[in-house]
Amino acid sequence: MDDIRYPEPDPNKKTAGQLWNDRYAGERYLYGKEPVLCLKNGLQFLKKGRALDVGMGEGRNAVYLAQHGFQVEGVDGSSVAIEKAKKLATEKGVTVDAKSQNLDFFLMPLMKYETILMTYFRPQPRFFTEIRRGLVDGGTFLLEAYTVDQARHAPLPGLDFEECYKPNEVLSHLQGKDFHVLFYKEIPDGNAYTVQLIAKKVAPK
Repeated sequence: MDDIRYPEPDPNKKTAGQLWNDRYAGERYLYGKEPVLCLKNGLQFLKKGRALDVGMGEGRNAVYLAQHGFQVEGVDGSSVAIEKAKKLATEKGVTVDAKSQNLDFFLMPLMKYETILMTYFRPQPRFFTEIRRGLVDGGTFLLEAYTVDQARHAPLPGLDFEECYKPNEVLSHLQGKDFHVLFYKEIPDGNAYTVQLIAKKVAPK
């Protein structure tokens, strides 16, 4: 993992909020309205109750959770995405508390959520401590995202290398944070190179 280097930040690059507002502009839902595969396949492993979708985008996962009885909050750095998430929730007849916020400065409430989702978003490493802080004991965390092999072998329009996880990076972020891994997958599937994880927070001994 150490031989992989992320590019130096470009000082002239747009902020994340500006970048994603541009990507989400228009009526079309950039990634569609269906939830990610890990959520669809792993719903039964998630602890029911209050859920937080971090980097919720246009709301496809948050709405899916709400349709299955979760009380859902979602945050994203793109105000355009938040408005589209609210529209999707209305379309599907569910309630999602969606808010626009700079995720670099997001502070997790203490032990508020039964489930936290984070899909196709790679935050600062400290965020994994925030996730542990936000979950109740026995709460569940679901992650799905691209690995660096996606950018290397099957690059997608608009996909930045720094948005992708290095091999085993996700597991390394969970070490020492009282998580029991229920499901983990990091192997290619056709032209898709993703990491998928469901973990449960256990009370420290």
